Amino acid sequence: MTDSETKTRLIDAAYGLMLSNGYAATGVAEICEKAGVSKGSFYHCFDSKEQCALETLRDHMSGAIEDIEAGVDLTGLSPAEAAVKYIQHVEEGSEEIWRDGCLIGAFALEISETQPAIREEVSQVFRDLADHMERIFTPLCKAATQPGAPSARELAEQFIAVIEGGVVLSRAHNDIRFIPQALRTFRRYLTLLLPNS
Repeated sequence: MTDSETKTRLIDAAYGLMLSNGYAATGVAEICEKAGVSKGSFYHCFDSKEQCALETLRDHMSGAIEDIEAGVDLTGLSPAEAAVKYIQHVEEGSEEIWRDGCLIGAFALEISETQPAIREEVSQVFRDLADHMERIFTPLCKAATQPGAPSARELAEQFIAVIEGGVVLSRAHNDIRFIPQALRTFRRYLTLLLPNS
């Protein structure tokens, strides 16, 4: 097994364990056992569990936008309509995307006070996602004519809050439908901002 394959197996194992059990309850030995590699291999790839968690978070997020946007077709839509269609696409795939929860949100809740490096990484991930979504919402906000309409940045941050809130409710009630329901409500709000709505 190459170093790259070993690292990938460790990251995949860490992701599953930390998502289901939390950061504190996940040990290096457990990660190694699930990945099928030795502790020596773990420490060849990572200096510590914290570094493993940081790289797991980065790896997870690097593919998250691609997963979210896979298959979305915005052909022929105005930029404002495309923003609404984009949210509908996320809504339709949300049960699959977040069925096991959200590692970013889980880290934010569990270790924001005890692991400052991870907290800062989580904060940066949320900022990057808000930047991405702000670009998507900007045409919609420019086209909106309603007084007091939110800014694109406000919509981007609300989008993140809607997803994280939906994930929390789905875990609390053991019902994944809270995530698409939250996104559906958000999308309905966005349609009110469309010109001539």
